Amino acid sequence: MKSLSSKEGFLHRFVGFSESFPEHIAIRNLDAEEDTVTYRELRIKAEECNGALSALNVLPGDKVALVLPNGVEFIAYYLAIIGRGAVPVILNYKLTPFEMNSVISIARPTLVVTTETLFEQHSETFQPDYGVKHSLVLNAASEPSSPLPDNATADSRLPRQTEPLLLPEGNPIVSVQFTYRGIGKPLAVSHRYLDLTQSSDGLHEQFHLQGVGSVHLVTLPLYAIFGLSVMMVFPLSVGATLLMTNTLLNRDLAEVLSQHKVTFACLVPDVIRYFNTRLTKRKGALLPLHPHLMIYSGGSHLPADEAEKLGRLLGCNPVLQGYGLTESMPVIVQSSIGKVHRGAMGQPIRGVELRVVDAEGRDVAPGRIGELLIRGSMVIDGYNDAEDANARFFRDGWLHTGDLVWRDDDGHVFFYCQRLRISKIKAQMVDLTEIESIALKHPDVVRAKAYIVPDNKEVNVLHLCVEGGGDLTQSAVSTLLSRYLSGFKLPKTIEIISLKEEIHAS
Repeated sequence: MKSLSSKEGFLHRFVGFSESFPEHIAIRNLDAEEDTVTYRELRIKAEECNGALSALNVLPGDKVALVLPNGVEFIAYYLAIIGRGAVPVILNYKLTPFEMNSVISIARPTLVVTTETLFEQHSETFQPDYGVKHSLVLNAASEPSSPLPDNATADSRLPRQTEPLLLPEGNPIVSVQFTYRGIGKPLAVSHRYLDLTQSSDGLHEQFHLQGVGSVHLVTLPLYAIFGLSVMMVFPLSVGATLLMTNTLLNRDLAEVLSQHKVTFACLVPDVIRYFNTRLTKRKGALLPLHPHLMIYSGGSHLPADEAEKLGRLLGCNPVLQGYGLTESMPVIVQSSIGKVHRGAMGQPIRGVELRVVDAEGRDVAPGRIGELLIRGSMVIDGYNDAEDANARFFRDGWLHTGDLVWRDDDGHVFFYCQRLRISKIKAQMVDLTEIESIALKHPDVVRAKAYIVPDNKEVNVLHLCVEGGGDLTQSAVSTLLSRYLSGFKLPKTIEIISLKEEIHAS
């Protein structure tokens, strides 16, 4: 592996591959027949996107929000924003208008790049009052359902021009994303160019060697740091092919892995459970897979038996795990080239330090449970403009993760539970305080308590208990929550407790 002493980041490497291996496939889209993009074509596409940004007067240092699903456009515009010296603000395109408003009002991007459908959904937020001077609307129909306002432009109306990508100097911010920490509001996180590259390199040192000819199955959302770093930055910085699909759940996983000779895949635990159920019913012989196929799990904890089951059903090694946060990028990983420690998340990658401490901040012995603390160049110094949160979670140079873990005698880290008022539902972060605050918007709700109970498969299930008066019903609370929150944040059960009348002494 090349040391980062050369100050060569992932965009430098991508441009290098576009020159050395111009006809090598960078992206293969499974959802569109014969839809491939070579490294040369992806660079040209990124330069065209840079030309569009230039036409809209995007300047170095400007914040540009990407509100897009996985696809070539997302990747090309991300590369273009960095190659222009601007700052990508990467947002979950599935957010409700309420949720989108909360992050846009914090980030205040100058430009939003999105689709016509998403622009219509969030048009009240993509406005100058929230810092958005303009919106670039991609793939808009020649005659949109309603005319675009003056502060929005369809990409088809811009002159087709290319501008070269400028390679970053130093260690600029190349990602602003949002997370939750149980305080009821989103927190902005910034990651830097060389740090993101170093995280990718540190992971690679624990993997079977990847490069030109490797195929990476991309199923994770690129708006999350796990997907961005492992599923886009990593493969593009080693010359691999991104095999992209948004329809994996409708496909035969074994056929996809076999037919395309996949060498690397990341799946979240819910998807692994889903395919374990489907593959159990699959008939026929095991299909030939790449001899060094690596399947990793991230996003939330995966029980060891589920990891081993998928390996048996596919005829490959068990699923390995990694660990990271929006605040840190992936920093702990189980090695695919070393001895597997059953159920472990792995060991810290190069450049990461960790501690496991008790309630008084003292290091605990192997086998003892404590809170995980981490630090390193890929761990942020603090949230953007959030002094209270920084004082709580960043102390003496360490990020206090809120995750309770233990280590074995070899230093492998094992997950125990999360002690903050957050949890992962379908690999998405859920802030219990946020859910309670929305429930309290109902005029008849006096108290609300959200809580998590794992089911018999160790899957986190969200429940909500509300106390209120009047004719408060589950339906009314559910309707209110649906109006504000994304689907994965909606509780599976809602319990209503009626207020008891106060007894007054005579």
